[in-house]
Amino acid sequence: MENSNATSQVILDDNLAYRKGPIGNKLEQLVEDVSEMRPISHILAKSFIDSAKRGVLLFMQNQNVNFNLGGIYAVKHSLLKNICDLMNDIKATYLTFTFVQIDPRDSRLRLTPNSENKMIYMVASLQTEGKNTIDEHNYLIINANQDLSLKDLKISDENVKALNDFYLKNGHQVLTNYLGRNNTFYISYHIVDLIDTLSKDDSETFIINLCEISDVKKVVFENNLGDKFREDQYKRHFETHEKQMTLVFSTDEGYYDMGSLYP
Repeated sequence: MENSNATSQVILDDNLAYRKGPIGNKLEQLVEDVSEMRPISHILAKSFIDSAKRGVLLFMQNQNVNFNLGGIYAVKHSLLKNICDLMNDIKATYLTFTFVQIDPRDSRLRLTPNSENKMIYMVASLQTEGKNTIDEHNYLIINANQDLSLKDLKISDENVKALNDFYLKNGHQVLTNYLGRNNTFYISYHIVDLIDTLSKDDSETFIINLCEISDVKKVVFENNLGDKFREDQYKRHFETHEKQMTLVFSTDEGYYDMGSLYP
């Protein structure tokens, strides 16, 4: 497994092109000398979560698009660790969560409510640097039945495509109407960022919050966090993504947004 300490300089390298390579926790990169008393990651994440409750989640609900209760999902630390070990074994660079709509009654999952309507879900795929899935390594690791192994949770490219096709014709269209342009297709996480986060936070479970990106610059300045605001990081990660759907991971230890959004 890669040494996360050896990659810390890479994670913070401003010369990295957006969406390429490890990008670190975007929620912590907007202000220099971040205060431990009022972590910017907490403030931004909570603004994303609150924006979703008032905005995109309510909009989807009114359009009969189903999602897990409260827009809250979960993945076990141990399962993410297994995924990282497998990524290392097969030389995968990215863990990509593709948005789909799935039957919440699928026996491999634990989703609520158990309605007949298909539900927004994120399939995890292990991919090359060029974003190609390796040997059909797609997994249902979010809200997974804990009695099942990774092998049991694996699904084919064909099944992912069918689930994603339904999403593109239904949920994605609703989300695009909400945003006014193409909303999120998928979010990719670099293996270095995953390993780094798992090594720093050993919480048993990571909550996955279905979020809406708020007016980041406004939040930073309203909370008096802008004395050393990093405009370059803001433009790189958030400037063109306001109101777009995203995922924020959280535990009792902190909030994490390490993903590159597409589009």
